[in-house]
Formats: sequence, C-alpha cells, structure tokens
Amino acid sequence: MSGVKGVKHADHRLAADQARQIPGLWVLAATYNSSNSAKSAARAIRRGDEVLRFYGPAGAFDTRTELTQDGADLFVKYLVDQTEGAPA
Repeated sequence: MSGVKGVKHADHRLAADQARQIPGLWVLAATYNSSNSAKSAARAIRRGDEVLRFYGPAGAFDTRTELTQDGADLFVKYLVDQTEGAPA
C-alpha cells in the first residue's frame, strides 16, 4: 500500500524495473482512487519528471490508464528501439 494520497496501490520502482525487463509489454504500475490522479502520474512518467524518476529519461515509457471497479489502473510500457537497444 502506498502512503501517497489518492493511491490505492503503487510500487513504481518495481514496475519500472519489470517493464525494462520486458520491453514493449504493459505492466501494472499502480491503482489510483481517481482517473485524474492516474492521468497526472501518467503525464509525469512520460515527461520523466523527478517525482517519478524511476521511469527516466523522458520518453522512455508509454502509459495508459483504465477505469476499474477498484479505481483507475495505470500501466507502463518500456519503449525500446529493437535495432539499437536504446529507448525509442
């Protein structure tokens, strides 16, 4: 359980590590109480904001959110250029 207000469950460090190990596949990063909170975190991840530094650099991850009965799920996907082995 996260201590961040508005978050039901989040382990962003673990999610970023897992996504890096399986580039191109979606990983559940967190479940938020509201879609606004999930979308705000998604923007921070895509921008490489310091608050969610595990997902840096900017542009290394894609995000998507889904509404569920439990809140709003945030998924992350590590983007890798398969020919270069570097973030796309």
